[in-house]
Amino acid sequence: MNIRPLFLLLMLSSSTLFMSCNSDKNKKEVKDITASLQVIADSVYHVFDEKWGIDKSGVLIYVTGPSGAYLASSNITPAATPESHFRVASITKTYTAAAIMLLYQEGKLDINDRIMKYLPSTPAYDIPYKNEITIKQLMQHRAGVFDITNNNMPGTITAPYAGLKYEDYIRDQDNLHTFTFDELVGLNAKHQISTAAPGVGFNYSNTGYNILGKIIEGVSGLSYSEFINQRFIQALGLTDTYSVWEGNDIEMRSPYLDSYLYIKGEETINTSEDNMSVHVTEGEIVSSPKDITNWMRLLLTGEAGINSENIDLMKEMLPADGNHGVYGLGLVYDQGLGYGHNGAHVSYVSSLRYNPENGITVLVTANFIRIDPAEPNMESFLELGFGLRDACYPAVNAYLK
Repeated sequence: MNIRPLFLLLMLSSSTLFMSCNSDKNKKEVKDITASLQVIADSVYHVFDEKWGIDKSGVLIYVTGPSGAYLASSNITPAATPESHFRVASITKTYTAAAIMLLYQEGKLDINDRIMKYLPSTPAYDIPYKNEITIKQLMQHRAGVFDITNNNMPGTITAPYAGLKYEDYIRDQDNLHTFTFDELVGLNAKHQISTAAPGVGFNYSNTGYNILGKIIEGVSGLSYSEFINQRFIQALGLTDTYSVWEGNDIEMRSPYLDSYLYIKGEETINTSEDNMSVHVTEGEIVSSPKDITNWMRLLLTGEAGINSENIDLMKEMLPADGNHGVYGLGLVYDQGLGYGHNGAHVSYVSSLRYNPENGITVLVTANFIRIDPAEPNMESFLELGFGLRDACYPAVNAYLK
């Protein structure tokens, strides 16, 4: 799918929407930041509600910086707070990348090394190009590792899950199954599948980040969740944040934001409870608006333990794809917003950015996903994702006024 026309349409509609919002604010002489953010949150929600009938879900905006922290939410019940838990999805990758960089900084690994220097010589890691892939390429999504969680397994393999998503196949038998790195990466080894040769181009891969998790465990002697908890979560006082790894740990700690899946023509599904073990390292972390924005600021200002030299390495961007723009070492970048990551998991979608030029961190999150089975390329999902990312701009402008 060529998403550029969709992106331009979103930018046009967003510009028109927020010009109208700013006009209304000027007429009412609204100067309070929270009130301005509320107008933006309400506007974003109403756009998607009018298109799709999003009756049970909504949008939150949280902005922090030198002038303080401000939150607004629209159609989220009970109303979102800075301490409301939600699944940050792929924003988790910033933790994984930071863990690798911390171990690199401590001299315990080299991101330019080939991965087999740090992986066990077992069948599970006998993946294609195993002797060519570097740790850095995994962080950049340029290793060509086939993505088990985002793709159906090839229909050509000999297995009962051929042509299916492996996760769905397993969960249909045991919804509380605890997935492991060996299990997920081992599928690529067993069936000798890959997306591309390493270094050829950008190929987003959750499974590549699973391999990073195995490296973190091997080098540190701790489980991935233990390492993240000890070196970052506890050390930084992120009391609303934790890493889920057991298959039966399906309910978030209270308070949390319920999430809803809207499938055209079907009943709305509450998706708040979920088995996140399949997403360890790339999407399992639960956090809050206060904690996740604090994390991004601490990471990028060197206060999370990664020094400025290695933060600069993380911020070195290469061309990615239409969905990601540019990508560094576990970070994306947008002019005017700064560095961060996006996250999407049924049914939470988020954009998070920290701008080192003005010290402002912005988070925009929706607690819903909408799917139309007739759309071959998930146009609704992309429209929502870009819409939330675009909403970060007026939110930052409201903070600066």
